[in-house]
Amino acid sequence: MKKILFITAFPPNRKTAGQNFTKELLSNLTDSFKVDLIYYSYPNHILEINNEVKIIKEYKANAFTKLISWLKLPFFHPFFVIRFKIRMMFFLLKNAKKYDVIYFDFSQVFIFSFFCKKSFKVFMCHDVIFQKLERKNIYFKPLNSILFATEKTILKNADLILSFSKKDQKLIFDLYGINSTIVNFFIDEKIKNIDYENININQKFVFYGAWNRIENSQGLQWFLANVFPFIDSNIKFDIIGPGLDENILKEYQSNGRILYHGFVDNPYIIIAESLALIAPVFQGAGVKVKVIESLATGTSIIGSMVAFDGIDDLGDDSMIYCKSDKDYIKIINEFPLHIKAKKIETKSRFELNYSEINFCNLLADNVNSF
Repeated sequence: MKKILFITAFPPNRKTAGQNFTKELLSNLTDSFKVDLIYYSYPNHILEINNEVKIIKEYKANAFTKLISWLKLPFFHPFFVIRFKIRMMFFLLKNAKKYDVIYFDFSQVFIFSFFCKKSFKVFMCHDVIFQKLERKNIYFKPLNSILFATEKTILKNADLILSFSKKDQKLIFDLYGINSTIVNFFIDEKIKNIDYENININQKFVFYGAWNRIENSQGLQWFLANVFPFIDSNIKFDIIGPGLDENILKEYQSNGRILYHGFVDNPYIIIAESLALIAPVFQGAGVKVKVIESLATGTSIIGSMVAFDGIDDLGDDSMIYCKSDKDYIKIINEFPLHIKAKKIETKSRFELNYSEINFCNLLADNVNSF
């Protein structure tokens, strides 16, 4: 059985969509490969892996360790070196040749590929970082040339680059002249098992995300300030996901129209019971998994252009683009209530158009030709 060294910048778990992809991928890989794991731990993030994955190293990630890591490699853009560890570098120089594949999960750990000369190196680009940081505030602008050069140099070191959409595949090629291969997110069995014969759709909308991430919390706060005051008082909102700011809870939850669930094991039932998912996202890059998962349940999305990055239109009106607060107000206040048949149709259309790629076969084919 071939051996994989799996290096990830975050602990595999269900906290965020990217981490959940890592968790599911690790589980699938153990069917065909012997997997060793190196990961970075975070406070309040538990590790969710099966017993067949062997943990060989755990590192901590916090503000202090990130600063120290950057100071060791100051000629690279800080985003790509904040996980750098000298101990890790020496480990790879000594042991990388023992593995058939080294899988680098998230751009923050790609830097370690320079110390793995004889193994097949796979990069999972959850985002194109040049685009991701360009969409942030002016603080990053002076670093753009360093960012561009760093990402290009590092990506050229991969034997196989994976991305989640045609948009990112094209962006990587247009920016850097580098080819990549598309893989799709895993669709949770809980989504596949949704049966609208047993679900009641309520007069409510839903927000879904990890609220400690600025691109999610910023959009929610904008919505609450600019849209919510003008929404019909009969309409309610559910908020799903960990990390919501306590000030938001204090200010809005007391009115009885907003219910915060926090992290829930099966958010998809709540999404299926809702009229639509609301996604006012203004930052970030890459495919938004909450949009994919919402479509998979049959639930429409009302969101910004960034929310729909890299997602192919299903050919119906399930992806509703809003340019302004007035668009959100009008669409939400006039949203049809009797939509069960529409949800069933959207769910079926999604299932016909979305094919999960067998990652293990893809990886085996590429490794065998290496």
